[in-house]
Amino acid sequence: MSIAATQTEVPLMGFVGEVLERLGDAVVEVEQCEPRRGIARIDPARTVEVAARMLAMEGARLATATGIEVRDGIDVLYHWALEPPAEEGDKTGTGVVVTLKVLAVRPELELDSTANAVPAADWIEREIMNLFGAKFRKHPDPRRLNLDDSWPEGVYPMRKDFDQIADRPPLPPNQTPPEQPDEVREDILRRRKEQIKHPDLKVVNIGPYHPLQEEPEFYQLYVDGETVVDVDVRISYNHRGIEKLDESKTFDQVPFVVERVCGICSASHPLAYIQAVEDIAHVQVPERALYLRTIVNELERLHSHLLWVGLAGHFLGYNTVFMWAWKYREPVMDILEVSTGSRVNYANCKIGGVRRDMTDEQLKEVDKVVTELQGPMEMLTKAVLDDPILHARLKNVCVLTPEDAKAYGATGPTVRGSGIPIDVRRDDPYAAYNRVDWDVITADSCDVFGKAVVRLLENFESVKIIKQCCQYLLKNPGGEIDAKVPEIPPGEAVGHVEAPRGETFHYVRSDGSNRPVRHKIRAPSYVNIPTFKAACIGAQIPDVAIALAAVDPCYSCTERMCRVVDANDPGRAYSFKELVRLSQEKTRRMRKKW
Repeated sequence: MSIAATQTEVPLMGFVGEVLERLGDAVVEVEQCEPRRGIARIDPARTVEVAARMLAMEGARLATATGIEVRDGIDVLYHWALEPPAEEGDKTGTGVVVTLKVLAVRPELELDSTANAVPAADWIEREIMNLFGAKFRKHPDPRRLNLDDSWPEGVYPMRKDFDQIADRPPLPPNQTPPEQPDEVREDILRRRKEQIKHPDLKVVNIGPYHPLQEEPEFYQLYVDGETVVDVDVRISYNHRGIEKLDESKTFDQVPFVVERVCGICSASHPLAYIQAVEDIAHVQVPERALYLRTIVNELERLHSHLLWVGLAGHFLGYNTVFMWAWKYREPVMDILEVSTGSRVNYANCKIGGVRRDMTDEQLKEVDKVVTELQGPMEMLTKAVLDDPILHARLKNVCVLTPEDAKAYGATGPTVRGSGIPIDVRRDDPYAAYNRVDWDVITADSCDVFGKAVVRLLENFESVKIIKQCCQYLLKNPGGEIDAKVPEIPPGEAVGHVEAPRGETFHYVRSDGSNRPVRHKIRAPSYVNIPTFKAACIGAQIPDVAIALAAVDPCYSCTERMCRVVDANDPGRAYSFKELVRLSQEKTRRMRKKW
């Protein structure tokens, strides 16, 4: 599509129309304007101006951006979530998502970076640089984020012409790999030196493998004595290339893949994707399916929050809390298995509804378990919130101000712990959340203690939601659970869901075939982790590890890709088939030995 396209005759509707009108002649073309969703193309010369104006709007935040290779270059789609001011006593949000497109034209593929005006754009623009090859002028930190230092220059894995590394025959026994050329080694060393942000400062490394972290991630704390003066993060030590993989899967296969992005968000990711596809296909989901989706998602929230409380207690040396929390988490896992067939990766959600219904006996069991959970949760909450040692250890530690939380696009308990009541379940209602009564929990302390308060109190709201859904389904038995969807027409849409850690955001584009042309995934940790740059600078080294745990980071959610190389020959990368072959050979050797 040409960037010189004229304004189309798309009627401007509701709050989305108001937002686009505020941008004035910076909008080149309006492609879609509906009550909850809008898509518009903006003038590339005014990208920074538009970003600053969007961030200044009340209730606006940059959710993420999507890179897409098109005929004329790389299209960059900035997705803004906005919640207009609610009227007094109104608990049902009228939130919208506005997608602003800007084209990086071939052959330069250059755009102005918005990261100086909107810190939330920092990582996502670096990702688009790494994976698509777009260039963002005046980006504050253009270093590699996703790609390993040994990844060759000019190779962009998310482009359509990217070809996986061809299979190569294994080396004969006792033969060493060919020596790496000097220029390749020097190039890798150069890039590694460029990754050092402050060569003149002392560095404390956390990771990429560290007892505090269940998954690999590399944090570098630049310190002056015990005080942290800057924080740097390097990602992509662990991932499976799911966005690229989804382009080869049918629309119905993708939910089984994306629920494996994260075991603790294995209901949230599929639901966000499915809602985007249902939006493209204009699917009306049966009411019973909406309630069933809500039950599973809230059980998952209980499971996740109790897991976090236990781990937080363990990190602080409060192992009694760890044992209590994980003990009471087990019944939640059991009823997830009863209702879906699995403790994780539930595979219950599909385009148009759910795959399996719940019987009255199952609903009564779910209601019984969450009711019995309230007493132990009250005890656990008092044990944490009334402990003077935890108050001394967590209060006023790594403060994230509301202004910084908004600038970085924080979400979930991380932003609600800074007093901002952002919650997709209320702001842009989905499933059955606008059919039941519940409250958004916030804390005004803006510190690590505030994040703990939010998670502990949210557990009680989850119980309220689950009980109401169970009672409704018991009083209204029967009904369809699946709307048949014969095909997915051409189109594009977004879906977002309030996962336990915060908003999970998915963008899907269809060309009318049975596979998505592009599927973008943004997990909550991807926007929550960078808030360390605001919360941890000026803090003491021991406090940073606690702040790291406070956002409940999921590194598997955050990663995009990884590259496996031979330790003796960093220039030699392994293909997927080679890794499978090596794994099978090792398994055979182990069987013979044991």
